Amino acid sequence: MIASRPVDIGGRFVGVAVAGPQGWHFKAIDPVVDDLDGASFPTPAEATRVARLVVERARQHNQIPSTH
Repeated sequence: MIASRPVDIGGRFVGVAVAGPQGWHFKAIDPVVDDLDGASFPTPAEATRVARLVVERARQHNQIPSTH
Protein backbone atom coordinates (compact mmCIF):
# COMPACT_ATOMS: atom_id res chain seq x y z
CA MET A 1 0.00 0.00 0.00
CA ILE A 2 1.24 3.48 -0.86
CA ALA A 3 1.50 5.86 2.08
CA SER A 4 0.13 9.34 1.51
CA ARG A 5 -0.86 12.37 3.54
CA PRO A 6 -3.27 15.12 2.53
CA VAL A 7 -1.86 18.63 2.55
CA ASP A 8 -4.40 21.08 3.92
CA ILE A 9 -3.66 24.77 4.37
CA GLY A 10 -6.21 26.61 6.46
CA GLY A 11 -8.98 24.22 5.48
CA ARG A 12 -8.03 24.31 1.80
CA PHE A 13 -6.96 20.95 0.33
CA VAL A 14 -3.99 21.83 -1.88
CA GLY A 15 -2.24 18.53 -2.50
CA VAL A 16 -0.98 15.18 -1.33
CA ALA A 17 2.40 14.05 -0.04
CA VAL A 18 3.10 10.54 -1.35
CA ALA A 19 5.82 8.30 0.07
CA GLY A 20 8.39 6.99 -2.36
CA PRO A 21 11.79 5.35 -2.21
CA GLN A 22 13.52 8.75 -2.21
CA GLY A 23 11.29 10.51 0.33
CA TRP A 24 7.94 12.20 -0.04
CA HIS A 25 6.72 13.62 -3.33
CA PHE A 26 4.15 16.36 -3.59
CA LYS A 27 1.18 16.07 -5.94
CA ALA A 28 -0.53 19.42 -6.40
CA ILE A 29 -4.32 19.49 -6.48
CA ASP A 30 -4.85 23.24 -6.20
CA PRO A 31 -3.40 25.36 -9.04
CA VAL A 32 -1.89 27.82 -6.56
CA VAL A 33 0.73 25.19 -5.65
CA ASP A 34 1.32 23.82 -9.15
CA ASP A 35 4.98 24.83 -8.97
CA LEU A 36 5.45 22.26 -6.20
CA ASP A 37 4.01 19.38 -8.22
CA GLY A 38 6.57 16.57 -8.25
CA ALA A 39 8.85 18.19 -5.68
CA SER A 40 10.55 15.91 -3.15
CA PHE A 41 10.53 16.51 0.59
CA PRO A 42 12.03 14.61 3.52
CA THR A 43 8.70 14.52 5.40
CA PRO A 44 5.02 15.31 4.84
CA ALA A 45 5.40 18.09 7.40
CA GLU A 46 8.04 19.76 5.25
CA ALA A 47 5.82 19.48 2.18
CA THR A 48 3.03 21.13 4.16
CA ARG A 49 5.34 23.87 5.41
CA VAL A 50 6.49 24.76 1.90
CA ALA A 51 2.96 24.59 0.50
CA ARG A 52 1.84 26.95 3.27
CA LEU A 53 4.53 29.44 2.25
CA VAL A 54 3.38 29.31 -1.37
CA VAL A 55 -0.27 29.77 -0.42
CA GLU A 56 0.55 32.66 1.92
CA ARG A 57 2.63 34.36 -0.77
CA ALA A 58 -0.24 34.02 -3.23
CA ARG A 59 -2.61 35.55 -0.67
CA GLN A 60 -0.25 38.47 -0.12
CA HIS A 61 -0.30 39.13 -3.84
CA ASN A 62 -4.10 38.82 -3.91
CA GLN A 63 -3.97 35.84 -6.21
CA ILE A 64 -6.31 33.82 -4.02
CA PRO A 65 -8.91 34.79 -1.43
CA SER A 66 -8.23 34.35 2.26
CA THR A 67 -9.92 31.43 4.01
CA HIS A 68 -10.33 33.43 7.25
